[in-house]
Amino acid sequence: MVLDRFRLGTEWHRWCNERRYDAPADPWEVRWVDPADVEFYNVVSLKWGLGAVMDGDWDRQEHCERLRETGTYRGLEQRFVEGRDWEETRLYERAEARFDEGETVRGFESIGAFRERRCSALDDLYERMRTDGYRPNYETTYDSPADIEYIHEMEPLVLVGRDGELVWSEGFHRHALAEFAGIEEVPVYVLRRHVHWQRRRDELQETPRRERSSELTVLLDHPDVQDIVD
Repeated sequence: MVLDRFRLGTEWHRWCNERRYDAPADPWEVRWVDPADVEFYNVVSLKWGLGAVMDGDWDRQEHCERLRETGTYRGLEQRFVEGRDWEETRLYERAEARFDEGETVRGFESIGAFRERRCSALDDLYERMRTDGYRPNYETTYDSPADIEYIHEMEPLVLVGRDGELVWSEGFHRHALAEFAGIEEVPVYVLRRHVHWQRRRDELQETPRRERSSELTVLLDHPDVQDIVD
């Protein structure tokens, strides 16, 4: 049901954007982003799907948090950069505290199971990234969006602010592990764009190359305009 609504919302955004804007983006087309370039995150609702174009202040720094100050990032940094045992990381300690309160963590009911399966899986994922690079879920876990069975099978999700700043929204473990492994590009889906940024996309597409201002030209290397640049 959740994925059905997600897909329906995504197609609704596609339909609306194709009628409102000159440079609508394919919501299922990935962008390639350097994880080291992303500084902030903002978790927003997934229920309305990909590709929304919205006004508002959701992209401003006062509504976002610093990505590298999260417990998840710091815990993974302690493990994979500092080389600590899992039991000495914030990620493990936070999970242990939740188990002590009677909660489950990512579907696990005990710290032992969490340590054996979840932590080991993160170790394995990091080693694969270091040796084989980042392997997208696309064409490995699924061949088309219609094949996705769970939200977590998707690529990480980002938001694009009014000035083009990328804001992480989902996929925090993969962001951190890719950064620690020295990977310079990871595939992401755009969950939301600010309307001012969408208008910049429109302007860039509609302006002939020789007539583009310096303000437009500087955008040509942005990961969210590679589908429209000449």
